[in-house]
Amino acid sequence: MLFRLKQRLTKPPIPLDIGGVRVKPSSRARRFSLRVDAKAGDVVFTWPLKSRVSLERAQRFVETHRGWIEDQRRKSADAIPFAPGATLHIAGAPCVIEHAPGRGLTRLEEGRIVVHGQPEHLPRRVKDFLKNEAMRALKRLSDEKASTLGLPPAPVRILDPKTRWGSCGPDGKLMYSWRLLLAPPEVMDYVVAHEVAHRVHLNHSRRFWALCAGLTADAAASRRWLRQNGRRLLAYG
Repeated sequence: MLFRLKQRLTKPPIPLDIGGVRVKPSSRARRFSLRVDAKAGDVVFTWPLKSRVSLERAQRFVETHRGWIEDQRRKSADAIPFAPGATLHIAGAPCVIEHAPGRGLTRLEEGRIVVHGQPEHLPRRVKDFLKNEAMRALKRLSDEKASTLGLPPAPVRILDPKTRWGSCGPDGKLMYSWRLLLAPPEVMDYVVAHEVAHRVHLNHSRRFWALCAGLTADAAASRRWLRQNGRRLLAYG
């Protein structure tokens, strides 16, 4: 018992980074892993707290995956910031971000997203504006498609997930990524059709896909667009 206690007391501290890769301790993880932190724009190494690991093993793991790490970092370097002069395509229409002095609400005006306030607050104000616009557009589409199926409107949430564009819960509640507002209108329409169809078939059966196809123009083309351009949507902001 004393020996085990001594082992715990002499356990080496967890490093802040390994080979330039940030370390994130996890009480849930059982093994080493690497993932892309999309918000931070870099790779994170997961250190499992409940497993007996050593710094040497962790270093070998990182070096073994060095090629993958650098590849992900190159992709993250393509981030598209919200800054004056940047062009966003909102529901297919190009809009240039423009900073304006003084106070005022962020708004769309003749192909511009006009943002007031301090310059350092501009990225957050643009993002908040896009979230609000996404809520209006996606809620309207969701209600319209639900109505064609004889369904009542469902609650809609707008979030920023990194692994899905939308979801439908067992209770029929819908969730969408605000980034869909930056996709072509037909792609946004497809994602809404997909999730609304799940209110009838909470699976991916043939009947589900048939219903989804009846709610949107070209589901296959939209899925293909998301596979090819999804990473670019995640790069905004």
